[in-house]
Amino acid sequence: MERGTISAVTTVRHPPAGFPDEPRIIGLITLDGGSSVIGRIAGISPRIGDRVVPRMSMERVNEQKLRAYDVVYEVAAPAALQEDPFVFEGYILALTGPSGVGKSTVSKVLSSALSGIVTRVPILTTREPKDGDDGEYLYVTREEFIRLEDAGALAASTRIPSVSEDRRYGYRTEDICKIWNEGRVPLVVTEMHLLQGLARSFGRRSILSCGLLPPGTSRRAMLSQLLHRLRTRGRDSEQSIADRVRNASSDLDFFSHRKELFDHLLVNDDIDAVIATLKGHVLRTQEDTR
Repeated sequence: MERGTISAVTTVRHPPAGFPDEPRIIGLITLDGGSSVIGRIAGISPRIGDRVVPRMSMERVNEQKLRAYDVVYEVAAPAALQEDPFVFEGYILALTGPSGVGKSTVSKVLSSALSGIVTRVPILTTREPKDGDDGEYLYVTREEFIRLEDAGALAASTRIPSVSEDRRYGYRTEDICKIWNEGRVPLVVTEMHLLQGLARSFGRRSILSCGLLPPGTSRRAMLSQLLHRLRTRGRDSEQSIADRVRNASSDLDFFSHRKELFDHLLVNDDIDAVIATLKGHVLRTQEDTR
């Protein structure tokens, strides 16, 4: 019973026995929590990118006259029509990686080093403020976040699994476009769902996508590094740290499973070297897009 976004849609014109005879619209729904489901979509002509909300619906009556119910999705906010979804005034610099890899630190140092070119985009979040957030978040209620999602105002959004709090994150389209209109490069920090959302909203070629990996020659070693960094920075409870390390395992898989979403992968074991490399990528991309 999660909200989501239509990733693919088709029409079944010959439903199986026991279902109504009329055609049924079936969609692949990417849920806000990150998983995907296949379900019926109510309404006429839903499109890829439409936001949907779930409801229970009676789907059929079996031979014993028992009613069978299932989740059906209704379009809440149609995707904005665009003549060319890849028309943009510049590009987005995205830093992607698991919690604790140093994305926020790298983005802060890089935006300072390239202060005439790069501007950090504020992250909308429903989580509580924490020491060390350093002004990178805009805090909103869960209700306001969902309202913005349903209105199609977020270029990308996700809900990070947590047992301790409601953790939703997103980027407003207007914030990114405002930075483009100023002739600058929007800098975002993402994880796997936010990166995919930005690629869907603006097109993959509008993103200079850089993945940040923790040092280590094995998965266990990398997760151990992340655990150490999360505890050292002193911003999270033990429960929050456990959530973040558990989610980090999936984030590490994402680098190999979705290689096409990354232009560069960097191991963040020397921040000066990482900043120098990123500066080079940004300056070269600036030259290429002129």
